[in-house]
Amino acid sequence: MKTLNYSIKGLLACLAVVLCCGCNNQKGWVYRPNSYAAVVGKQPDKKVAVVAFEDARENENHNYLVLYAIPLMPFGWQNLNTPELTTYHTTTGVWNNYKPTEDFPKALAEDLRNTHLFADAFFDFRRDTADYAVQGKILSTKYTGRIISYGLSVEGPLLWLIGFPAAWTQNELSIDLTLMDSKTGNILFSKNYTATPCSNMSWLYYMKDDYYYPEMMAEVNKQFCTDIQPIVLKDSLKATEPKNP
Repeated sequence: MKTLNYSIKGLLACLAVVLCCGCNNQKGWVYRPNSYAAVVGKQPDKKVAVVAFEDARENENHNYLVLYAIPLMPFGWQNLNTPELTTYHTTTGVWNNYKPTEDFPKALAEDLRNTHLFADAFFDFRRDTADYAVQGKILSTKYTGRIISYGLSVEGPLLWLIGFPAAWTQNELSIDLTLMDSKTGNILFSKNYTATPCSNMSWLYYMKDDYYYPEMMAEVNKQFCTDIQPIVLKDSLKATEPKNP
């Protein structure tokens, strides 16, 4: 009987370890840009460069998923400010080919190109390569994860087997974006954007994704491109007005 009990506990511990290791489901950055209605009017003749974003996040990660195994602890947890630096996550494994300071501005450049407000939009490390420049500051990409053991230690997965939730995760995203005139350095528009947090509850038989930064970035980009449209159009109109003698 003791051997059977040890075998059951070993199986439950293995289930939890598999979940703790993110089920070996690796993720990578894949961005799908938004679509925008065509702008009626003058053909755009100015270019915009989206420069590499500044990283202003707290450089501190707390990874205590294994604490689920302590008796009476309701869950083990991850609180990550730079989640791409962690080798495993609550329901996924390694995040490959993901560098926010470059992937985010490259994604924004794709959206700006789709607005047809500019002759061209591209990613660069210098702002003086185009008429306009967009600078960004990453304020938060907070990741929160929980493996739920219900205070039962390694026997907690028994409840997973009968349908109790096994894990919960949430992604957050906050970015400051600024549009400026590259030649004069004048700021034309600046705003802080916070995407709608993405959270998921997972079950043993249905492990949900915990990597929603591309989707949240698309939400931010849509808002930014909508906000700057009247400013860019007004600035373009101003540039074509005849100067008084």
